[in-house]
Amino acid sequence: MQLTPDLNYLLPRKVELMRVGPNGDCGYVIPKSAALSTRSLYSIGISTNWDFEIEMTRLNPRLNISAFDRTSGWQVFGFIAVRDLLRGDPSVVDGQPWSDRLTSFRRYLLLSFRFFIFFRGRRRFGRKWVRGEKRRSDEVSFHETVGGTFNGAPSLLKIDIEGGEYDFIDDLIHQVGMNHQKISCLIMELHDTSTRRAEFERLVKGVSHWLPIVHLHANNCAGVAADGLPEVIEITFAEATQQSENREFPLPHLDYPNDPEIPDIFFSFAGAGTN
Repeated sequence: MQLTPDLNYLLPRKVELMRVGPNGDCGYVIPKSAALSTRSLYSIGISTNWDFEIEMTRLNPRLNISAFDRTSGWQVFGFIAVRDLLRGDPSVVDGQPWSDRLTSFRRYLLLSFRFFIFFRGRRRFGRKWVRGEKRRSDEVSFHETVGGTFNGAPSLLKIDIEGGEYDFIDDLIHQVGMNHQKISCLIMELHDTSTRRAEFERLVKGVSHWLPIVHLHANNCAGVAADGLPEVIEITFAEATQQSENREFPLPHLDYPNDPEIPDIFFSFAGAGTN
């Protein structure tokens, strides 16, 4: 599908790109220079997959990581492992057979051990929701968590929090404006681009004023708006000067479907051939 011309502000700039992380969900396309030069990684949204963080550490052995996610942590995974073994997954209405309980137990126990081993020393983790403002004990403000990231420039920011990114738009734009020369890359997955279009545009245009868009990928977990814009889209921002030749997405050998069971979403910009 071709995007309407008013969406040409999303057209990426040209940089040399590479994929970091898995060929699917939780893998991201970023500038090669950022992948190899980043010294400080700020990551919101870990869930059950931190392969991106693992690969970034392999590329940059002295990388400092500050990660946050209320739904993650070795204690969380350990609890789920024991719960599913003894009682079964509560989301399964008719109950689980013992074989499925044992499979889930093994999966989450392994996640618990992997998490405990990885997030230590230079790799710090906080089991908190990141919000615009701290209102509860299980929350922390974006401003409070991101500040020290830029002391270890060049810094990379990864924000994948299922729509929570709109809670701190102004602070994010402010931080990018103040520190854009220290930021090697900013990766975001933006949700609800149709119903929250005004917020989406304010965020994207505010950030891209300082750090241009260098890559886009539609998350195929959701649909497409009437003007062609995917409802969930991954955007990579980084320093760039030249306009990209890439006007049709996804990019071969870099982009892969978030859900491998369904086709990826193809889109193009006005002035290029439709898909």
